[in-house]
Amino acid sequence: MYTKEEILSQPGEFKKVLSYLNQLPISSFPCFLIDSDVVYFVGCGSSYYLGISACKYFSRVTGIETKAIPSGELLLSDIRVMTSTKLKYSAVMISRSGNTTETVLAAEKLNKIGIKTFGITLDGKSDLQKVCSLCLTLPLEEKSVVMTKSFSCMLLSLFFISDKISGKEPKYNQLVNNSNEFVKESCQLEENQTLLEANHYVFLGSGIYEGIARESALKLQEMSLSMAEAFSSLEYRHGPKALVTNDIVIVLYSSGQSEKEEMNLLDEMRELGASIICRSPIAEDGRDAFIQIIFAQLLGLFIAKRKGLNPDQPRNLSKTVILNHSFKKNT
Repeated sequence: MYTKEEILSQPGEFKKVLSYLNQLPISSFPCFLIDSDVVYFVGCGSSYYLGISACKYFSRVTGIETKAIPSGELLLSDIRVMTSTKLKYSAVMISRSGNTTETVLAAEKLNKIGIKTFGITLDGKSDLQKVCSLCLTLPLEEKSVVMTKSFSCMLLSLFFISDKISGKEPKYNQLVNNSNEFVKESCQLEENQTLLEANHYVFLGSGIYEGIARESALKLQEMSLSMAEAFSSLEYRHGPKALVTNDIVIVLYSSGQSEKEEMNLLDEMRELGASIICRSPIAEDGRDAFIQIIFAQLLGLFIAKRKGLNPDQPRNLSKTVILNHSFKKNT
């Protein structure tokens, strides 16, 4: 089962990616992002959720306005406003394969109006590599249909790049060294039958962890066909809590910055009957987000195993979404 192997291999992959990034010359990094007034982070599915976390970290360390946007939304929208203002735009294009149709076409669309793009992918011969102003290819291979180590390693890379181009020293060695222990502790989830047998899962996160919450729900949907949702933490009170029963598990990725409000929320949901898990941060400024996602990857894996599902062959999914010629023509 290579999905399991790839999840468990992440501590070693983190070290390899970090070593690779440390050896790159500054010309390999998108310094033009620092000259922007607004930076878009663009992707589909897991790559979009990755972009949510990456853009919020980028804003935190640079002070530059950012927005995460699905590739399809950017592709189908009128982007002429980007050239009708004095604001200077750029974009980060995220795609594991580098061949996701919407992301490649969105990059081409931005290029046509003079918007610089930075791509990040695992395939140096991909279409994204060809169309972006600058592209980074990570030394990583992933067999699984579901994004696991590619998600975490691309997120680590975008954190590193944000630090590098903003003049901040990237400090991830200790986190990466501690990731082995994090994986070992998370593997204990397999013994928690109550957690694995729930009918409904909700993931909450704010700031950088919102993207992690959304990706967590997606992992359970893809790997274990579970009913899973995600929300910005404090938004959960505003309607969705109507679905809380004693058969729901709520996982909150704590930001460490609004602990009182988050604990009040969890206490409220516990009183309504929910089972509660609070994932505390293991680093400041959300830099541990690329490690925190492993919790949900393993949870999805273990639920799938309990249900007799094979996460190597998720239902109705393919590794890369390639759309037909008529879509390209219509856009």
